[in-house]
Amino acid sequence: MSSSASSSKDPVYDVIAAFAAGLVERGVTDVVISPGSRSTPLSITLHAQPGLTTWIQLDERSAGFFALGQAKATGRPSVLVCTSGTAAANYLPAVVEAHHAGVPLIVCTADRPPELRDWGAGQTIDQVDIYGSATRWAVDLPVAGEWSPEQAQIAAHRVVDIAIASAAGPVHLNWPLREPLEPVADIPVVDTQPVSPPAITVSLEPIELPSRGVIVVGPDAAPGIAAQRRIAEAAHAASTRTGFPVIGEPISGVRSSGDNVGGTMITTADHLLKVPAIAEELAPDVVVRIGGSPTTKPVRLWMEHHRPHTVLVDPGRRWNDASFTTQTHLAADPIAVLDALTTTPNPEWTARWAALELAACRAIGEELSHGNLLSPLVTSVLADSAPAGSVVMTSNSMPVRDLDSFVLGPVTGVDFVGNRGASGIDGITSTALGLASRHDGPVVMYTGDLALLHDLGALYSAVRTGLQLTVVCVDNDGGGIFSMLPIASRGDEVDFETLFRTRHGLDLAALGGTGGVTVTEVATAAALQEAIVSSTQVDAGADVSTQVDGSLDLLLVRVDRDADIAQRRAVTDAVRAAVT
Repeated sequence: MSSSASSSKDPVYDVIAAFAAGLVERGVTDVVISPGSRSTPLSITLHAQPGLTTWIQLDERSAGFFALGQAKATGRPSVLVCTSGTAAANYLPAVVEAHHAGVPLIVCTADRPPELRDWGAGQTIDQVDIYGSATRWAVDLPVAGEWSPEQAQIAAHRVVDIAIASAAGPVHLNWPLREPLEPVADIPVVDTQPVSPPAITVSLEPIELPSRGVIVVGPDAAPGIAAQRRIAEAAHAASTRTGFPVIGEPISGVRSSGDNVGGTMITTADHLLKVPAIAEELAPDVVVRIGGSPTTKPVRLWMEHHRPHTVLVDPGRRWNDASFTTQTHLAADPIAVLDALTTTPNPEWTARWAALELAACRAIGEELSHGNLLSPLVTSVLADSAPAGSVVMTSNSMPVRDLDSFVLGPVTGVDFVGNRGASGIDGITSTALGLASRHDGPVVMYTGDLALLHDLGALYSAVRTGLQLTVVCVDNDGGGIFSMLPIASRGDEVDFETLFRTRHGLDLAALGGTGGVTVTEVATAAALQEAIVSSTQVDAGADVSTQVDGSLDLLLVRVDRDADIAQRRAVTDAVRAAVT
């Protein structure tokens, strides 16, 4: 064990101090604690470790997504600590998201010792393997104090290595703790230095492919924003070399390379591939897929219809292929694969994609230039107004799809993030705050009204945690996405308004004035741009770990559902007219 500990005579706290030191040695920096009694030894000891920064989140469900946001920002696992009982159960949504998205987390749940389980002790449930198949490893540890500090330190190394392995994801440690829970001696601290495990690289021989190919980069291709950027850069370099267009939604990272974008980037695939004649003309011979499944339905349907030779690059062996189109599966480093791609470029193939992209971008821009401030224009203004160095966290449902549809061309210096593992609308604000806690720059959250309401408690934790967050919320009083599904045409026959529209009838402007939340209602593109610029200038680029005053600016855009749908259809018609 690396070296000097205080002269504590407390075997429980000595074990946990060694565990904390092991976490730091493997590069962990953040611990997210939800206060409780049974977790007292974990909370006190981890908080005392100088290599760790502790964040307090009162609600475990929000805490889980907060830690998820941190891990998305850094690529490192954050540690979650909670007391026993239903507290542990409230981590489940975030653990499930982390599992499906391949995001590293270390979940530490305090528990009663074995002799108190199944005897009616308070706050005691069956926590062993509580997250089921959603973890990479789950273990019911020995009672703290009954194993050695050396064992605990090695256990920390193991859990970090598992969490950040090629199949990155959550790890669950259940910690049985006996009373007394308070320290009986000085709180031990083990001096240590972070030593991250070496990166794993894979070199491949050149991979010869047909010339009519595309590269599709999906979400969560790598844990952490920096790693996602590197994959995006490799994809653009491969596009330059092969002539393969790159298709990827903003949260894949491929639209955030700014001036470094090379090759042919397609940002209008959602629109182009809705046009049957174009979808047929652009039938590919090969598709190289990296990351999770694309959010864009037209891209998925296009691949399913043509069934080209699909190369799935899947270092974590996740098999994200619900369309069952994979012919070649490569459990290899995505950058190594991209660097190895080779073909004889087909200039006509590349030029046709580029021409269609240009025509579609012009048609969309023209259509939005004379429209009202509805979801498509809100998305475009947000992408144009977010300052360099910012991160945009997007909700599921319509916002993530709107980013794909209406963020055209590269966006210089802005990274986009989303929770596309399980694709739920819960925990979005908490995830955004977790990102803000580990990003030295502005964080903007793009959400709908229902997702905002699903994580309402997190709105008021920004001030308490000293974080700044700008929230752009499109409020259409309910679930607008359902109005775009086939069931909407059945109307009164299926009581659509009651079962699917989900009107909430709340005045979201009333959220302002409490807990540091400021609400600004905007009705024009110019007003939205001004509000985003003004809000994100606050402490932009500051070290968030030193901030003491937090704030949450909620920019509220009320839209009419029917007008919103009409504008989307007008855009679809405009693109079809421009390319056929």
